[in-house]
Amino acid sequence: MTGVAAVLGVYLFDPEGNRNRVGVLTRDRDRATAFVVDEVYLRNPERPTLSLSWLVPGDEATTRARLAARGDKIGLHGHLPPWFSGLLPEGALRDLVITEMGPGNHDQFDLLTRLGADLPGAILIAPETDTPASAGPLRLESVQGLDLVRPEGMVKFSLAGVQLKFAAVAIGNRLTVPARAGESRCILKVPTARYPGLPEAEFAAMTLCRMIGVNTADCRLISTDAVEAIPKAFLKEGKQAFVADRFDRPGGNKRIHMEDAAQIVGATGERKYTMATYETVLNMIRRFSTDWRADVFEGLRRIVADILIGNGDNHLKNWSFWFPHNREIRLSPAYDIVPTIFFAPNDNLALRFAGTHTFANVTFKRFRRVADFLKLDPDWIEREMKAVVETALDQWPRASFDLLDEARATLLLKRLDTLAVVQETRG
Repeated sequence: MTGVAAVLGVYLFDPEGNRNRVGVLTRDRDRATAFVVDEVYLRNPERPTLSLSWLVPGDEATTRARLAARGDKIGLHGHLPPWFSGLLPEGALRDLVITEMGPGNHDQFDLLTRLGADLPGAILIAPETDTPASAGPLRLESVQGLDLVRPEGMVKFSLAGVQLKFAAVAIGNRLTVPARAGESRCILKVPTARYPGLPEAEFAAMTLCRMIGVNTADCRLISTDAVEAIPKAFLKEGKQAFVADRFDRPGGNKRIHMEDAAQIVGATGERKYTMATYETVLNMIRRFSTDWRADVFEGLRRIVADILIGNGDNHLKNWSFWFPHNREIRLSPAYDIVPTIFFAPNDNLALRFAGTHTFANVTFKRFRRVADFLKLDPDWIEREMKAVVETALDQWPRASFDLLDEARATLLLKRLDTLAVVQETRG
């Protein structure tokens, strides 16, 4: 099946707010897509980082070679190259976008054309040819000298993940969907019939994890009665919605770049569960973070938190790096921490850790093995991780009943007795 040839300009804001042209994404009539890096960006040793997958710290020549290479920058049959595919929504939000686009054979290039003005991080996509009809009803709007797409309809943004969510902005004590792409400052997750009480469960998990030292995105619950510009049909399954502030949108027109671990390794779709282990993620942190000891420690603390809270969905797309200042690369604040054992009692870790997926089987011996792998002191890691567990055992019993209903709080606390990390800490 043939398509309409089109070209998209790819731009990236640096931490100072300067816009840099990175290259172009093209689609030919056979619906093959390609990303080509601009020579000016390629030859600039001070370039802002688009992706760690093309960065070799301390080796400019190899970094340039990776940026210029074509192999991982091509997609076929309307699919985008893997890194750009990772910018697009999945699941319910993707379905909603497709519905608003109307009838037609929509591919990933069309979705990126439509949503390119409000993507995760500091990347901006602007049409450089006529927008194809397959991208659905939309219009162009001049922003900072670029003609950006402003879709007709409610969804003007892209957020990764399968849960239905909306980009929103707070106005006083109320929340609304912004009129223009790029103006959102928070993420709204609505209640769902499939997972009753999910907003409350996620808020409780994020709060409990912050209590044991995890660096989480700022979040809160809001009454669904305080949400505007979203059809009531999306709000009818519960009284509260979950809101998380966007750390990639700190205010004004500023955008902070970020990318998730799935984009870095090229994992698309369900490969976010299978293409790596937690050791892969920790080694990635060790390699790229400009404060790697602090960030590896944070990563290990998050794994302990997942075990304690019963989060079986911390896959590659839920680990991100961000670039808050010039030449700075850090593990981003944690997000999407959900006690999945409330909805899937037999759930396991999303990724393998030191040879196991099973929450109860993770011992401090496994943490010591990973510490050896990362060239860290195993005694120090075991001592610090036990301190995390001790804090949870001290603070969670009271907090759980404040944050959750009695049945879920009781389930969470009784489950702790089954975990090896808890048993070893106690005795």
